[in-house]
Amino acid sequence: MIEILPFQPADAEHVISLVLECQNDGTRPLVTVADQPDLLDIETSYRRSGGNFWVAKESGRLIGTIGLIPQTKELALLRKFFVHASYRVAPHHLGQRLFSVLLAFARQAGYKTLLLDTPKNTERAHRFYEKAGFTKIDASALPIHYAHPYAESDFFLLSL
Repeated sequence: MIEILPFQPADAEHVISLVLECQNDGTRPLVTVADQPDLLDIETSYRRSGGNFWVAKESGRLIGTIGLIPQTKELALLRKFFVHASYRVAPHHLGQRLFSVLLAFARQAGYKTLLLDTPKNTERAHRFYEKAGFTKIDASALPIHYAHPYAESDFFLLSL
């Protein structure tokens, strides 16, 4: 049975491992933990700021992650949305399940807009976001400026 749970410090190494495995799959430039300091302190980066970070596990094995970082009272970043390859499609659809948890939290917290970045060459992810109602925007239209690991990124907004 797959469980979606709030991040616990004991999950940290497994989160880093999954995120780096998904990011460094050979389809985009190499990314390290140093490029993503939020991974080294999830508690502070996500939860203490009023956001949250969730992990998906099956039989104790970490198979997915998703996080929300508040930026303003009404805008939050969707971050670290990664799912182990074998859980992305039927029968699991784990990405949709993780996103639903984040979306419910964001709405309950009163956010009006979600913003995310993703590498330009991740068409599957782009399709997921567009089906979820996100709109692709140009970097010049970003409502805020923030650090992201890829120089070549696409940006998406979702009005809640």
